[in-house]
Amino acid sequence: MRIAETFRSLQGEGPSAGSPATFVRLQGCGVGCSWCDSKYTWDPDKGREAPLPAILDELFTHGPTDLLVITGGEPLEVRGFEELLEAACRSWTRVEVETSGVSSPPASVGNLFWNWSPKLPRVTPRWDDTWGAAAAWMAEPRTIAKIVVGEGDEAEAIRLARTLPRDRVWLMPEAMTEGDLKARSVELAEVCKREGWRLSPRLHLWLWGVRRGV
Repeated sequence: MRIAETFRSLQGEGPSAGSPATFVRLQGCGVGCSWCDSKYTWDPDKGREAPLPAILDELFTHGPTDLLVITGGEPLEVRGFEELLEAACRSWTRVEVETSGVSSPPASVGNLFWNWSPKLPRVTPRWDDTWGAAAAWMAEPRTIAKIVVGEGDEAEAIRLARTLPRDRVWLMPEAMTEGDLKARSVELAEVCKREGWRLSPRLHLWLWGVRRGV
């Protein structure tokens, strides 16, 4: 399979925010979000190719962590993802996958958690692909819906999020700078208070800015 990078950091988003984690970022994504901060992962021919045992060995060199985060790119579109997932669930206490959900969840395991991030209409022409399997994602008990909300997206975010179980919805601000992150977070906090949803931080952006390996 092809990967962009591996590293050790803190999980910056969702339910495990602040937890030490090992990350593997897979190479290849055809979703094409307009605000993507990792466009270097889009081209499936870039990054580097490695066999699964070598990838696992590399992940172990980052030191012991209870949490492994598999991100991208779009993991569901990467050849070899399911084999990586199976091996990861045997080796880590908790495995989280960051995905736009362009297909149904391929596995259900007790220590496997899905951070499903369906896209809003302004973000990508494939937004409806990421919502197409919403029922299947919500049927998986260890899935949360983490919806990235940019300027001008609030009405659509509310409309679509209201179709999901209230206790599974997290809103997360789209931002590239600390100032924008603070402003958007304050706005979304009011929406979350009103709707009974949760607000996801972006700790890595706040701590280190937009750069690789964090």
